[in-house]
Amino acid sequence: MLWIINGLIYGFFTALYTMVNQRHRFNGYILGVWRGFGIAFLFLPLLFFVPLQTDWRNWILLVLQGVFIGIYDSRLFFASAKYGAGATSRLMVLSVPVTTGIWWLLTPGLFVRLWDNTSVFITLLLALAGFSVCYWYMMKSPITRRAFAYLFPAVLALAGMSAATKEIAMMGQNVWQNILYYLSVATFVSGCYNLAWFLATSPRPIFQSLRQIVRPDIVCCGIYVVGFSTILIAAKTMAMRLAPNPGYVAALLLTAPVFVLILSRHRSKESAMSFRAGWAALFFLVMIMILVNGSFSVND
Repeated sequence: MLWIINGLIYGFFTALYTMVNQRHRFNGYILGVWRGFGIAFLFLPLLFFVPLQTDWRNWILLVLQGVFIGIYDSRLFFASAKYGAGATSRLMVLSVPVTTGIWWLLTPGLFVRLWDNTSVFITLLLALAGFSVCYWYMMKSPITRRAFAYLFPAVLALAGMSAATKEIAMMGQNVWQNILYYLSVATFVSGCYNLAWFLATSPRPIFQSLRQIVRPDIVCCGIYVVGFSTILIAAKTMAMRLAPNPGYVAALLLTAPVFVLILSRHRSKESAMSFRAGWAALFFLVMIMILVNGSFSVND
């Protein structure tokens, strides 16, 4: 059950994290720079207190995760400013079946065991489908359809992130070591990714562009992003470590639109309809949690 609690914490702070740029509408690459370097420099000194990671495959995994984070962050921040936090977080539902499929490809032995348990497997697929359809129903607006093409790379990046986080969470027996390497190495790589894209796309000279990053209003927003992101990364890593399949944690992440609607000051008629669809999706989410945590032999 701990993975469910951590997954819900992950969803709540993702909602806050998504809402940040809905109001300010800052450059998404700049916020990605703050998120990446801010978290990395905060936790880098703590690496001296945990065992050194010596497996080169884990270092490649951390770097790859950093690239996924960079793609996801910048797209999410830009889309949140242009399309709003609700539409942006709703589109992330596509990551649930993609993440689940990726993990089943990576763990064919466990998938075969689940496949052999036919009744449970079909019920699990129906619950995942019902959950996804309810969230897709929340997207019936021209804005979110236009956002689809822009956010699809972020969907793929989130699916890759989820599978990679599961692997990072299982790198060793020391949970603190896994979390600290994620919070320092992977986030540092994501900061480099966003800084490179920001400088490449900025029309200003390099020095003037760098001054944009430390504007007082952006610094204030960046501090919020670093705080929210630190909590959600820790919760996500714990949830991924304990859950049998990262796709189930991705489903919990998608409680974020419901939190966005609850926390939003102004709710239109469309938001009210989305809220009802969100409650219907939560019903299927509860079904998934019952299947995974019950005595149904779901281990993938």
